[in-house]
Amino acid sequence: MRKPKIWLYILFLVVVLVLSSSSALFSSITVGATEAPDHITLTWSGDPKTTQTITWRTGAGIVNGQVQFAEAAKVQLFPWQAATAAAGVEPLNTNVGDMGIHSVTLTGLKPGTRYIYRVGGSDGWSQPHYFTTAPATARPFTFLVFGDSQSINYDVWRTTAQQAYRATPEAVFFANVGDLVDVGQDYAHWNGWFAGVKGMIDTIPAMPVTGNHESYTPARVFSMPLFFTAQFKLPQNGPADLAGQVYSFDYGDVHFVMLDSQEGEQAKFVPNMLEQQKIWLEKDLQSTNKKWKIVFLHRPLFNNKEGEGDSHIRKVFAPVFDKYHADVVFTGHDHAYARTYPLHSGIRTYSTVTGTVYVATGRSGTKTYRNLIAKEWHEFFYSPADEPNYLTVEVNGGLLKVKAYKQSGVLIDAWEIHK
Repeated sequence: MRKPKIWLYILFLVVVLVLSSSSALFSSITVGATEAPDHITLTWSGDPKTTQTITWRTGAGIVNGQVQFAEAAKVQLFPWQAATAAAGVEPLNTNVGDMGIHSVTLTGLKPGTRYIYRVGGSDGWSQPHYFTTAPATARPFTFLVFGDSQSINYDVWRTTAQQAYRATPEAVFFANVGDLVDVGQDYAHWNGWFAGVKGMIDTIPAMPVTGNHESYTPARVFSMPLFFTAQFKLPQNGPADLAGQVYSFDYGDVHFVMLDSQEGEQAKFVPNMLEQQKIWLEKDLQSTNKKWKIVFLHRPLFNNKEGEGDSHIRKVFAPVFDKYHADVVFTGHDHAYARTYPLHSGIRTYSTVTGTVYVATGRSGTKTYRNLIAKEWHEFFYSPADEPNYLTVEVNGGLLKVKAYKQSGVLIDAWEIHK
């Protein structure tokens, strides 16, 4: 007669523990900003060789933010003999409270040099962090690529990102292919996302693109990706109507292009946004003389589900990629890891000299799809339903190597392009 009571008591304890842990998780991501600097973020809005953009948040009442920085070789003199740069601050009103987004771009830095820095001011300083500028001449380098990190529980994103960074400490930056968060205008999701890359995003820059979920509000209506552009200070060299969402930059002998494929969500705010980008993209790719051209956008041109997918995106962008020979196009949205044969005009070419490889990057967060299928254009296809994944990309002169790993470090795929 006692066993049912014992089991009921055990069940009661389990429920209490689950609710307590869920409450703690929820409160940790819905908390607003404080006087202390957090969400310290590195990006490039200028030349990676001589500049570094640093952004962070505080409570709305904090002004006069600063960055103190010095060459890491002079760490014993930091911060007493550090240089100081004043940051601008922009208000950001969110559903978890008002905050200030502080940002400054350090200029006149030495190429190939490691720096120590901290952010804050009279209301308090962050712990010291480090960053390294790009070398003056092209050298081998590696960067990380993450598929959609949108999540219910951002601990999964944290594990994926931190595992990738631990396994690839030489990475000089990381890119996200969009859908960083599930609800772009719900700041609780951004709290979870930034917590996942703490210790990483303050050391190597993040260079992301927007996904459709960056344009979602908590009421599931569309908006511009306001929280995205407020927090990621990116190059402003794209179309005027898409500043901070569409951009390009160079690192080493690679020209990177970041596009915005969210025509459906942003059409009423930016009419003909894909056509605007096409005009800009033609000029951008025509003007670069870099050995490699790598493109990022969220929605795939060649999809990984039943049906044709987003045919308008393919119609607009693929001819430009063909004309100027983009080497690789990284995409997200489908949460599949897959790569096509080299394609030109949508047809297999058998050679990366004339064709572009389109890579669906998988997922780095919790969301999975069960309706993924291999298509006729796939040379490799994998559904990451069992665990998230990430990619490493190594550029070494005329060799580009791409590897895809499960969150646990198991190799999924490895391939390369020779020039």
